[in-house]
Amino acid sequence: MHVAGAMSGTSLDGVDLAVLETDGRSIDGVGETRYRPYTDAERAILKAALGTWPGDTHATAAARVVEAAHAEVLEEVEDVTLLGFHGQTLAHDPDGGRTHQAGDGAALAQVTGRTVVWDFRSSDMEMGGQG
Repeated sequence: MHVAGAMSGTSLDGVDLAVLETDGRSIDGVGETRYRPYTDAERAILKAALGTWPGDTHATAAARVVEAAHAEVLEEVEDVTLLGFHGQTLAHDPDGGRTHQAGDGAALAQVTGRTVVWDFRSSDMEMGGQG
């Protein structure tokens, strides 16, 4: 199957995407890559949200930016059935057992029509990891 992995880096520069061919156990090939930079206005929204937790108005605005940018970078990617979506780290407190990745995988799935796997850090922390 062809799987796309996308994430927004801590540098707040933009969204990177890579397509992999896999059987679910090994990578059989690397396909298309893409990059979608954030605009200055989008970067300002993300910056204002750093250190916030879910429910904060800045965090909500940041999530919308992250979701829209990821949807845009995926627009013309073909033959991808699954998307790995990291989102944008706004706050991370592994000792306190919490993390906040801006972006809603369910919303991205609805917009793109693709299955989205997301919220990796929360899952890792629930299993005792540091996220």
